[in-house]
This record gives sequence, structure tokens and C-alpha cells, in this order.
Amino acid sequence: MVFEKPVVIIDNGSNMLKAGFACDNHPVSMFRTVVGRPNYLKGSYGRKPYEVYIGDDAIDRIEDYELSNPVVNGRIAHWDNMERVWHHVLYRELKVAPEDRGVILSSNVNTTMQEKIHCCEVFFETLNTPALCIQPQPVMSLYASGFTTGMCVDLGHDTVDISPVYEGGVIKYAHMMTNYAGIQVINYINDSLRDRGHDFGIHTLEILGNIQKQIYITSDCAMSRRNYKREHILPDGQAVDISQEVFMAGEMFYQPTLVMGEDKGILSLHDAVITAAMKCDADLRTELFDAIVPCGGMSMIPGLPGRLGIEIEESIHRPVNILTSGEAYALAWLGGAVFAGLPDSGKIWIFKKQFEDHGAKIVRNKFM
Repeated sequence: MVFEKPVVIIDNGSNMLKAGFACDNHPVSMFRTVVGRPNYLKGSYGRKPYEVYIGDDAIDRIEDYELSNPVVNGRIAHWDNMERVWHHVLYRELKVAPEDRGVILSSNVNTTMQEKIHCCEVFFETLNTPALCIQPQPVMSLYASGFTTGMCVDLGHDTVDISPVYEGGVIKYAHMMTNYAGIQVINYINDSLRDRGHDFGIHTLEILGNIQKQIYITSDCAMSRRNYKREHILPDGQAVDISQEVFMAGEMFYQPTLVMGEDKGILSLHDAVITAAMKCDADLRTELFDAIVPCGGMSMIPGLPGRLGIEIEESIHRPVNILTSGEAYALAWLGGAVFAGLPDSGKIWIFKKQFEDHGAKIVRNKFM
């Protein structure tokens, strides 16, 4: 698709938003998908002037501001906040006029048609974008890995979605979820540390986020105590033993019942991948297992892709291909850049004039 100026790509995540230009090989802007309003409002928005902060600016004011996430479980839950985030991305982060740029917008595999129509209304009627393309995150992640058929394993902040993709289209009836994602990891670590008498007060989220970065997964649970030992240094210099937390939080992906001590409805990651593949036609399974793409922030946990391959192979008794990337956290965004350069991508764009003439009908035709 040919535009006079580089296309803008926006990947909406529940925890992090990635944005940039199709001509680049990495997002220009990455920040927390969070909006902050003063605590004294107590939900009474619009009655008097106040400052709204977005991303890291909002988190820096956590003591005085109420924070809310416009994206929940991969879907937009608060449209006014999401509109503010998009406005912030275009004008302040990327410093572009939306009237001059086509936009590629990522969507969750469960995004409804009504939500896609609402996105078009915001971009065409409020932001005056000349052209918009909405693409599912699993498809974009496969594009970034050089495939159009395969299995996307998206390990996000509040959902883990396993989506089989065939020739650039999501097989929605085979979509699976594990009911265990980044937020559950943080909650598990927090509960475990509290049981041991550690309470970090208002800085809890920041400290838990740093501890989360130390999670790892082993290919073999038999390991020496010395290799198992982990500590985290608090801002006041105190050292906290987090050996159990960072090991068990990672192991939850593969042995949830063992870690929790009971069945809480959490599906192990490899079982979810296998189940999703088995829901598809038998002729497709070989291609799906030959291109398993972990992506999202949690896929960066050391050892996770290797263990996933081991567990799947032991279950189905055949080799599989796990495609790893050093930028798995931004794989959907990178796939958007690949998609923007495809010669046939122009067939899927919606232009402002088309939306004005045909409305929701053309959205249904283009973004099924």
C-alpha cells in the first residue's frame, strides 16, 4: 500500500502500548497503557477542569491519581480513555498529524465487530485519519516470524491466547486460553511474599514488576540449591529471598496443579497449544506445529520457549518448531510493519471516504 508518508502502527496491549512507523525496525514509543485522573474526582468526570496523565506520567503520580486501564483482557473497556491514549500517541509520542497518516491498529482475537466499527468511528470522525486497517495480533505476530500459517502463543499481561492461523486468517473456533497470565504471576508472587510477612505498601507494583523480571523456567526441575537461590534488593537496601517465588511462578505455566496444590481451572501452556491444534483439521496440524510463535511480554521469560517445545514433543511424540525472537514483546508491532509493505495489503484498508459512504457495512466486509 502506497502512502505519501510512512504508516503509523499501533499495537494496543493490556499492559504496554507499542507505536511507531512502518519504515522503522522497532517501535518509536512504548509505554504503560494506563490513564490517571485525580483521586478527588471519585468518578465524577467532567464537572470541573483537571489534568489527565497517560503512561509513565500517570504512574509517577500514583499517590495522588486514580489509575485505570482502558484495555482489559485484550479488549477496549473504556473508550474515552482509549481515545485519549491514541491522541497522546499521535500528537505527543510520534509527533504527527493524524490527518496525514494511515494507521494499522492491532486487535485481540476476541474483538467483536462492533468494537472494530467503534475504532473506525474514533479514527475517522474524531482523529480524521485518512485510512485505517485493523489486523488481529496473532496474524501480525506470524507475519513478523515469516509465516502465514502457524500457532501464535500470546503471553500477555492479563490473558494467554493460543490462536491457530491459516494463510493469514485466525481459526477462531480453535482459540484457547490458559486462565493464567502476567497479572496472575504478579498476584501469586505478592501473596507468597505477604504470607512471609513482606508488605511493600504503595511501591508494591514497582517492586513486584522488578521481581517478575527475575522469573525463569528450567528444562529440568532437578537443580542444585545454589542455582535455585535468588535475592531481590529493595530500595532501602534490604535483601529479600525470592527463590521460591520466581521459580514457582514460572513453573505454573507447565504444572499449575502442582504449584497451586489444587485444580483452579488453569490449563498448562503445552496442553492449551496441543488442544488448539487438535481442534483444527488433521491436515493442518503438521503446519501448525512447524511454526509455533511465542510472543508478548511473558514470552521473554528465560527458558519458556525451550520448555514449551520439550513438553509438546513429549506429549505428541513428534518434533515441533518453536520460533523464538529477541523482540518477542513487540512481535505484533513488527508484524504490522511487515504487513504494511505487502503489495496486496491495500485491499484490506478502509479509507475515510469509504467509511463515510458505506459506514459499518464496509467494516464488516473488510475486517471479518
